[in-house]
Amino acid sequence: MSIPLEDLQSALSSVQEELRRVRQRLDDLEKIVSVETDTDGVRRVCLECHELFVRPAHDPRWISLHLGADEDGGFVHLHQKESSAVRAEMSLDSAGSPQMLLRGEDRQPRISFFTQEDCGFVAVHADAGRPGALMRAQPRGGSIAVLQKDGGTRGVLVHEDGEVSEDGTVKPSSTDLLFADGSLNSLVKLHSDGQGGLLSLGPPGQPDAIALVARDDGPAFMLHSPSELQSISMMALDGAAQLCVHEGKVPGSGFEAHISSGEAGSSFSLRGERGEKSVDISALDVASSITLHDMNGEARVMLAHHYDSHSALTLQSTGEEDGFRAVASGEVSSVELMSPIDPDTKLLSAVTANKPVVILQKQQRPLLMFGEGDQGGVFCAYGNAASQAGIATLSGGPVAGSLLLSTADGTPQLTLDATDHGGRMLINNDLGFQRVSLGIYQEAGSLQLNNTGNLGVQAIATAKGGVVMVSDPEGEISATLPEDFDAGKNPDWGQLPDNF
Repeated sequence: MSIPLEDLQSALSSVQEELRRVRQRLDDLEKIVSVETDTDGVRRVCLECHELFVRPAHDPRWISLHLGADEDGGFVHLHQKESSAVRAEMSLDSAGSPQMLLRGEDRQPRISFFTQEDCGFVAVHADAGRPGALMRAQPRGGSIAVLQKDGGTRGVLVHEDGEVSEDGTVKPSSTDLLFADGSLNSLVKLHSDGQGGLLSLGPPGQPDAIALVARDDGPAFMLHSPSELQSISMMALDGAAQLCVHEGKVPGSGFEAHISSGEAGSSFSLRGERGEKSVDISALDVASSITLHDMNGEARVMLAHHYDSHSALTLQSTGEEDGFRAVASGEVSSVELMSPIDPDTKLLSAVTANKPVVILQKQQRPLLMFGEGDQGGVFCAYGNAASQAGIATLSGGPVAGSLLLSTADGTPQLTLDATDHGGRMLINNDLGFQRVSLGIYQEAGSLQLNNTGNLGVQAIATAKGGVVMVSDPEGEISATLPEDFDAGKNPDWGQLPDNF
């Protein structure tokens, strides 16, 4: 059976056209696919194209993988099974930095991977792409931030390695954890570095209402009022612990109450409006004391007890001198009242184990003194003149009191006292030797005058009448009144004893 030439020519033309199309497709494939064998004999197949779609073999109706390139660079898309929805993307941004995006079923971002300043950056999203958390690396550390739905930060964890300062010292590394409210007000902060840790708490607008610090030298705890006008500060150091209730955020600027305790003792102090010390109560290892201060912080009232020694109270005027001082020890108790302008003008009273004394002093010189003598109470008055001042002494005695007038050096000049018979007055010369005596003996009044110890005149009133006798230099009676009076014939005439 012969085939017509026209049919053969038509069939040949069809075959030639098909061969041309195949050759064209092979040429196109050679531009996309190349097969090379390297020096090791490994055969490598290379594919070069603008976009590549990968479909599953069991169901080529949907795309599972999409590779492509745009003006920024290459990209990879992973599609959801049996859907055109892109669930994962990997690409480069306009700056050439890589990024990867994982999407949820609503096609909104769930996890985003980026690089910023050549450091990694990860963002985690909730439903509808709502911000959830951020994690990023930094040149000297990194951070993690927990976000609210509008993107505001609610919590941050940050770490930063230490850097070298301008003077060459290396700052310690630090780690911080912060919590905030919806308006980005810090509420809680945790901080740690090479020297210790810090915890601060507070309401919106006052992040450090409560602060707890721990360092090598010890911990500290601080509380601040909402207006920060009143605060409480506490610290515990080696050798001392302190509690301070004060005005302002920092102690020392206003009213303040301070308690401390340590190796040397404990104390409680109150400070005034300008931070000056007002009251101080101390208990030390050797003494305890209470001190009151004026508005300038100067001590004005001091009460102290020195263990196994004495107790003391001191009051000071508005000047610099003490005004009152009291001391009580095992040997003596004393009280001093001083002039506010001259500490050497004062009243001193003291009591020893069995003897009291009071001294009135002006400008270091005693004016009055009274106390206890050998025979009873003694009262002494001193003159003002430094070199010629006389002394008057009033004292008790075994029979009656006595009055002694003396010169500045204590030489007696006049004595008023008493014997068993009655009163007596003795007048001495400037050397203290008796020259006049006036007294009572056995109901008789008598006056005796002598010169250098030799009796010169005697006047005596007896039961038989008065008698006056004058003696010569040898002490013998040379004249009498009455003239006929004979002492030898009147043994009871009332002659005074030698010690009169």
